[in-house]
Amino acid sequence: MKLALIILLFLSIFSGFETKVSELLKVTLPHGGGLIGRYLSSHSGRGIRAFMGVPYAEPPLGPLRFSNPVPKKSWEGFLKVTGNSDNCLQYDYLFKGKESIGSEDCLYLNVYVPQVPKSQDPLPVMVFFHGGGFQSGSGERASYGPDYLLDEDIILVTGNYRLGVFGFLSTNTLDSPGNYGLKDQSLILKWVQGNIAAFGGDRSSVTIFGQSAGGASVTYHTVSPLSRGLFHRGIAHSGTHFGLWAIQDATVAARNAEKLAKVLKCPTKKSNPEEMLECLRSKSAQEINSHFYDFFLWDIYPVIYWSPVVEPPNEGAFLDQKPSENSKGHDIPLMLGVTSNEGAMVSSSVLYSSKLINDVKTKWSSILPPTLSYSFYSKDVQNEVTDMITDFYVQNHEKDMNDPIFFQKFTDVMSDGYFTSAADRFLQFRQENDQNALNSNTYLYLFNHKGDSSFAEQLQQDVNADHGVCHADDLIALFPVLKEHFFSSVPTEEDDYVRKAMVSLWVNFATYGNPTPTEEDVELPRWNPVGSFPYNYLRIGRYNQTENVSRISMEKGLYDERLLFWRKIISLITESAVDID
Repeated sequence: MKLALIILLFLSIFSGFETKVSELLKVTLPHGGGLIGRYLSSHSGRGIRAFMGVPYAEPPLGPLRFSNPVPKKSWEGFLKVTGNSDNCLQYDYLFKGKESIGSEDCLYLNVYVPQVPKSQDPLPVMVFFHGGGFQSGSGERASYGPDYLLDEDIILVTGNYRLGVFGFLSTNTLDSPGNYGLKDQSLILKWVQGNIAAFGGDRSSVTIFGQSAGGASVTYHTVSPLSRGLFHRGIAHSGTHFGLWAIQDATVAARNAEKLAKVLKCPTKKSNPEEMLECLRSKSAQEINSHFYDFFLWDIYPVIYWSPVVEPPNEGAFLDQKPSENSKGHDIPLMLGVTSNEGAMVSSSVLYSSKLINDVKTKWSSILPPTLSYSFYSKDVQNEVTDMITDFYVQNHEKDMNDPIFFQKFTDVMSDGYFTSAADRFLQFRQENDQNALNSNTYLYLFNHKGDSSFAEQLQQDVNADHGVCHADDLIALFPVLKEHFFSSVPTEEDDYVRKAMVSLWVNFATYGNPTPTEEDVELPRWNPVGSFPYNYLRIGRYNQTENVSRISMEKGLYDERLLFWRKIISLITESAVDID
């Protein structure tokens, strides 16, 4: 008891002491105000100056809800930015989170800078946009910290952007055109252009990269008038704006806004969206967010209910035409890729529930459209697409999720429907609109490393499960996800090899626009541009360490038959009219 009292007394005495702040942890911004950061260290022990929770926009509260972001006003003196800000308001629905987390006041970013760079030149900047289906996630250090990337001479910027209804509600009118989360991202890029030199960064060498919805965001920025000229290279992990899930017809978005207004007892008249928005802005954020789970058709599908749209013409539009109609901005170097079992994100989560397992077996035709985001078309189109998918992947096989053969078939359906087809459509678009850029500046990868831990285990809640290289598993090689979220796992020698290789490839691309390192401490093949179909791609990792194949190698022909099949599906869907009645 005496010891406890002594400790409490000691803490109370020293809690009031002012600690000395190193000048190295102070940064003065161009507007005159400054930041005080903290000291961290990288995986190899290099010092890092970390500035976490830097405000880049005014809090989107009151009249700024469902509005374009407003840059943060200048301030006097120094702000202490040494910890994570609140996440943007959300549910962690991919992991079945039933509690709302976060805040509307969430537009903050993080900047990580090497303490002692090897070079005296301004450093290349890498800006990461997190995934989470535009509905969840954050740029927090626990998930996207600088531990690995800051072993190299780059500056890493991560940040939050508005999610779900707060980031993507659209009335399909100028009252609330939508895309606020993407506009937040664009404002982050403007902040980088205006401020990164103060941290020693090179504003003329900015690479954006992101995963899943973050990957789709990267490709959106290449065609957005708001982001033009704000970055110079892009890397899209497991997502492009051509995913059926990544864009929503504006009429569907307007109907969704009316549905929300109805459950909140707000006016829903299409003739007066201003009155509807006034009512929605009067509601508490928690009340609005509490209806997040009300609109799904099966489990958590369509997985993205609030999503990007083509806006009605307006001066501040992020997206003013369909990506397929806009080839501007595609002349920058780009990397994109997928993991070898992307769809395990869906299939492994189904195994968590006996009800979902039974639904797959008994309600196949009704669950596939919302799961793969084609439920907004006529029943005839839905049935035709479902029959085509069934004939190609499943045939007459029993739809038993506990059967390893069907489980893999289901996984492949989800992999291709969500991610590989979206990558293929993006590559086709590049080829059709800018042949030279495709052949010289586009690089494709397949992440095939089965590490000691996988996100699939977490989705199924079975640490002994092995469902392949799941969606987001490639992030484990770039960020301290293994350390922070898989804390009972120890990286293997193979894990360390893949981590070093990926960091080298990604940083080299961010520095030179070419991922093949000129000097490296790991032996890597030359990564050739993707070329025309069938594609060249870099296979990163071997699924089974006993496989008699190299750890990393150039290959040709990525899921050719499956990609050609999905071209037929996409053609059928995109040529059909949306039916929301």
